[in-house]
Amino acid sequence: MLQRSLYAIVVCLLLSTFAHAGIRATFDHKQFLIPGEGAFLETLLSFDGKTLSWAIVDEQNVQSTVEATIVVLRNGEVVDFKKSRISSPVQPNGKYVDFIDVQRFLLPPGSYQLDIELVDLNDETTEKVTLSRTIEISLKQNEPGISSVTFVQAYAKSKQPNELTKSGYDLLPLVSDFFPRDAKKVVFYTELYNTDQVFGEEGKFLLSYAVWNDKGAIETTRKYFRKDAAPVIPLLETLDLTTLQEGRYQLVIEIKNKENEEIKSEAIGFFRSGESEAPFTALTQDYVTKPGLAFHNPDSILDYVSCIYPIAMNVEQGTIRNLEKNGAQETLLTYFESFWMNRAPDNPVESWLEYRKEVWKVEDMFATPVRKGYDTDRGRIWLQYGEPNTRITRYNETEVFPYEIWHYYKISRFNDKRFLFYSRTVVNYDFELLHSDMPGEVQNENWPHIMRTKNNDLRPTDTQLNRMNPRDTYSRDELEDLFYNPR
Repeated sequence: MLQRSLYAIVVCLLLSTFAHAGIRATFDHKQFLIPGEGAFLETLLSFDGKTLSWAIVDEQNVQSTVEATIVVLRNGEVVDFKKSRISSPVQPNGKYVDFIDVQRFLLPPGSYQLDIELVDLNDETTEKVTLSRTIEISLKQNEPGISSVTFVQAYAKSKQPNELTKSGYDLLPLVSDFFPRDAKKVVFYTELYNTDQVFGEEGKFLLSYAVWNDKGAIETTRKYFRKDAAPVIPLLETLDLTTLQEGRYQLVIEIKNKENEEIKSEAIGFFRSGESEAPFTALTQDYVTKPGLAFHNPDSILDYVSCIYPIAMNVEQGTIRNLEKNGAQETLLTYFESFWMNRAPDNPVESWLEYRKEVWKVEDMFATPVRKGYDTDRGRIWLQYGEPNTRITRYNETEVFPYEIWHYYKISRFNDKRFLFYSRTVVNYDFELLHSDMPGEVQNENWPHIMRTKNNDLRPTDTQLNRMNPRDTYSRDELEDLFYNPR
């Protein structure tokens, strides 16, 4: 006999959340490095206990069990997979707790696709839930690096190593980067790698972290630590949230030398909620009076939610994709209003209308017969970072694919960033982002070869040479010269 829990669709600002009518889970991933072995991917699944079936264990207790299959693919080929049965703690009947699963995959640097499938083993009638995610492994042996930042629910000194153990502590990850108003602090964990190879075995360096707002300004007092260089340095710190108002933020961690020059940095985004005083009903009436904004049309509301994906934080993008598949009209409208109230509480209507102008602009420039302008790579970059300062277009070259190079003088706290788009068809309907030096974007070391190799048959030796040999930033080759020296 099964105890069935009720499921309600709610709007949550979470990471990649995927669900069906009987199961809901939140997915996140991190990357770390094991010196002498290589980088590993850590996958995190947090299951919403209220959306699962619970089987009777005895007269008083129940338990939920999910089967999770994670397949790791590279260039369409399976490189690793894990199938596991994940059981919740045994609970008193009627008390349905959330629980998490952690898996690790040792992977060399590169781009991968993760295919995830979840099955509620206590309910044969529930359909499988699936998610696909593209990820990038960037940490390398013998190079300075910083692991992914993990928010931590709780931690304790480890008595016996297990899948939650790092640097002698058992760390229970928080699979969310949404913090409500009553959250006063959060613990975070990260690791620094190979600083001894930059500063010497007995060298010292400066480590700092601070919170930045979405306008590129520091919100909290920057904290500094003087560290001794080593192959691995763990960092477990508590971040005070009390001074942060509602909004989007980034926790930025930096390794600097004695000249205060940045050697490496890592960031994690999060959202801080607050109390809103503006009535959504009044906003809805205000919106409807604007020409061309048909909020009574379900297709229009869906389009309005979809088009904000490029400027949404990672905590919101999973919610948007889920709403595109499962959201009712009222839910879509509520989420849309909440998004703009949180983003621009002083002028949500005006901010949306200004953004909508940019959406129309990228629709005119980049839309294809099968994709909206904001859903293309060029459209997303334009909406996320603004119009580029320079835009080089080459559509009729004989030796390389058609391409565009966009250059930004400044993006938030980053200076001098470039984006290379290319089209693999002569029609030039759509241009794919092939390479960028902007943190968090696609970074493809093979881009000069791919641009000249129309069947993309790169040899392993080519990849290794591209990684080992620095580029000649003043090459006479036009393609590389335009990328490194845009004008």
